[in-house]
Amino acid sequence: MTSPVQATPPLRGQLVAVVVNEAQGRASKALAQWSAWWTSSGPGHVSPGCEGEPDLTLTLSSQDAALISAGKLAPCVAYMQGRLKTAGDNALLLRVLRWSASAAFEQALARWTGLQCN
Repeated sequence: MTSPVQATPPLRGQLVAVVVNEAQGRASKALAQWSAWWTSSGPGHVSPGCEGEPDLTLTLSSQDAALISAGKLAPCVAYMQGRLKTAGDNALLLRVLRWSASAAFEQALARWTGLQCN
């Protein structure tokens, strides 16, 4: 007897990335902050700042943000090395890290280059 297959609802939430000055430590003011609504196909429109309470926050230094942007540091490696700090929904984090290892991530980085941020 087989059990019925249950569809998993698409994971959706607000993702926020925050870049801080590493020299000033965790209490430093954010140098940049972006937010996007995450859907089953990846991030939606990326915009500066954040409205309301995010479901997942990613925090990294400006140096590591530059390395990721240049394609020299994978977000999943930064996470495993403790260079990418997270707070919030771990299921969403796993989706984000999986997506960051895809070609879609490289395409998204190209679109986001030069995005004005808070």
